[in-house]
Amino acid sequence: MENIELFNEYYKKIKNELEKNINEFNNALKNNKNGYLKENLELFTNLNSDGKLVRAFLITLGYKVAKNKKVEYSYPLAVAYELFQTSVLIHDDIIDNDNLRRGKETIHYHHFKKNKKYNLEDSINLGKSLAICMGDYGFFEANKLIINNYSKDENFSRVFDYYNDIVLRTIEGELIDVHLSFDGRYKLNKTNIKDNVMLVYKLKTAYYTIIGPLSLGLILGGVNNTNLESVKSFGEKIGIAFQIQDDILGIYNDMGKVIGSDIKEYKQTILFSYVIENKKYKDELLKYYGKKNLTKKDLLAVRKIFNESGAYTYACDLMNKLYDDATEEIDNVNWINDNEKNILKGFIEYLRNRNK
Repeated sequence: MENIELFNEYYKKIKNELEKNINEFNNALKNNKNGYLKENLELFTNLNSDGKLVRAFLITLGYKVAKNKKVEYSYPLAVAYELFQTSVLIHDDIIDNDNLRRGKETIHYHHFKKNKKYNLEDSINLGKSLAICMGDYGFFEANKLIINNYSKDENFSRVFDYYNDIVLRTIEGELIDVHLSFDGRYKLNKTNIKDNVMLVYKLKTAYYTIIGPLSLGLILGGVNNTNLESVKSFGEKIGIAFQIQDDILGIYNDMGKVIGSDIKEYKQTILFSYVIENKKYKDELLKYYGKKNLTKKDLLAVRKIFNESGAYTYACDLMNKLYDDATEEIDNVNWINDNEKNILKGFIEYLRNRNK
């Protein structure tokens, strides 16, 4: 069986099981709440569903690699991680002023839209305030879920400590990302843009999306810290490649978000840094970056700049090299069995072939 087929078969099976667990959790969360909280929990659980569950899947895969039995024991940890993801994305959508997530209205936008007839400024503040509250709510529901299911596990301390480390790294990455956007907009950048972009990719994506969830499953299964280092190495490459791909898709594909949101928010990406540091197309690109009323014509102009400057080719080449290097590293890890190696390599193929 080809690696991608092996991955898809296992992923589909686990995703179905995780969806049942998440739906069960969501339904329980919405029960017996007061009216104000119930409305917002409806919004939260709506966002906490219908995802690809890639991070949750990686937790179960990590546990399978470590134990190769009773993978359902890792499901509560996987559900908790999805709660964390939903919560951090609620906050991220406020920061980025995004109205859509997975094609659904974000919480802050839902409340703004519902109440803007009363007062525009107050309805904006209401939406953001309630969304912040729900993001915070989800963080602590995730903590509760981990504690309630694993507090007596011999690996609980390592799991909980590592989980919190992922949260902190994600916040650190977001903080730097926000600073970079502001500093770029007002020409305050004093260091190499690419280095800072890569740091954000490592903190905000590699740990949060790949290294973190895979390692959490491994830690729950008792894998030692020495072996985790090899996961950190190939996981970082997968995570950075994943984020580069996201940045490309954010410009070249409709991802269910606001058109050209990275451009509007002056996001520092590998595409952006390439153009700025190679300078020839810098002034032309800066005509569009930070433009709030970005049109389809503007987006096409930015795509043309990325194409003609070589930024698009550079980003694609770097992404593919990282995916290739990660695949090679997985082959050389001697403590993971061949079946799980092939699933991991199939996962890389799955990511590489995605278009949204």
